[in-house]
Amino acid sequence: MTTIKKFVLITLIVCISTVKIFAQRDNHVILVIIDGARYSETLGDPLVRYVPRMYQLSQQGVVVDAMLNDNITFTKRAIPAIWCGSWSTPQDTVVNGFANQYATVPTVWEYFRKNRGVDSTHAMYIMKMLSSPWIQSFYYDYGQKYWPWYVLQGTTDLDVWQNAKSKLQMYHPELTVIYLPDVDSSPARGWSAYTQAIMIADSIVGMIWDFVQSDPVYQNTTTLLVTNDHGRHLDNIQDGFKSHGDNCLGCQHVMFLGVGVGMPKGVHTSTQRSIIDITPTIGSLLNFPTPYATGKTIMEIMTSVDSEILDKVSSNMIHLEQNYPNPFNPNTIIRFSLPKTAYVTLRIYDAVGRKVSQLLSQEMNAGSYQTEWNATGCASGVYFYRITVGDYAETKKFLLLK
Repeated sequence: MTTIKKFVLITLIVCISTVKIFAQRDNHVILVIIDGARYSETLGDPLVRYVPRMYQLSQQGVVVDAMLNDNITFTKRAIPAIWCGSWSTPQDTVVNGFANQYATVPTVWEYFRKNRGVDSTHAMYIMKMLSSPWIQSFYYDYGQKYWPWYVLQGTTDLDVWQNAKSKLQMYHPELTVIYLPDVDSSPARGWSAYTQAIMIADSIVGMIWDFVQSDPVYQNTTTLLVTNDHGRHLDNIQDGFKSHGDNCLGCQHVMFLGVGVGMPKGVHTSTQRSIIDITPTIGSLLNFPTPYATGKTIMEIMTSVDSEILDKVSSNMIHLEQNYPNPFNPNTIIRFSLPKTAYVTLRIYDAVGRKVSQLLSQEMNAGSYQTEWNATGCASGVYFYRITVGDYAETKKFLLLK
């Protein structure tokens, strides 16, 4: 290995002070979520009939061909899964007289704002006017003081874009999520309405990119990510494109496009990925940790890390395994390994972030370890276990069933 590579390797190892390896340090990320578009009418269409601008951008960026909604395809579960980076179950509530839900783990905006210490003008969630938009978490040490700025205006996707453009020009937030819902509501009006809604969403993605390229703040500092929360039934399954459910590949297969300074050019990857990987990937792009996300950074779409170096760095990381058994009652084993001597804490939290138990708090030598948690006296439900080693932290979810 050359002297330069050795220096870069040492630098990267030092930088493992957060949950992920931060392969790229963009200044800005814009995530566009197009609700309810089927893969066969987006980047999965070989004729590219409805998404010419996104196809054009894919030649300049990267496409994950096997991005899946691998759990629940109802919008009220899938959208929070994207911006939480986990399939944690939202909690029902009522806001201003309307039924609603809030996230039970921190969201991408909460991670970002807490890490950066910035106000909500730096982290926006832009959508049409909704009486009860899903809300962020009340998670311990995150919560409402780190929520995004909700921009709720207009009635159509084009309205959303105009409002987004205004806010982007005025504030230049580093993290922006733009939610376009019209595709999901259009199938009830027929095939033409459905494909027209997709074409409008495609044109909006193109206009966003054109704006990014012309804006002196965003130009050459921004990664644009485009995805959707779920697809629709395949033809000849139930009523085809008109609805969706959880067990159909047409409903589970979604698109993922990335273009900008953090993405390679003209690349397709067939590695299977999940929508919960999006938040950790944004964390890696903007250099902030996402400790309660269970998804993983989509490292294969990053450009900045030499693969030889990345392999070596990965081998030096702490490894936290999924507990066994899971679900459990009342005992379960947690295993982890350390690359070197370090001070380790291992804690258990409940679904709203309250500490339930502290299993470890001590210096430990390099090696593999296991510890047992006895949940006698705890109620059934979702829990999290979190290992902290210096500034590194990793969290996994497990289920107690009594």
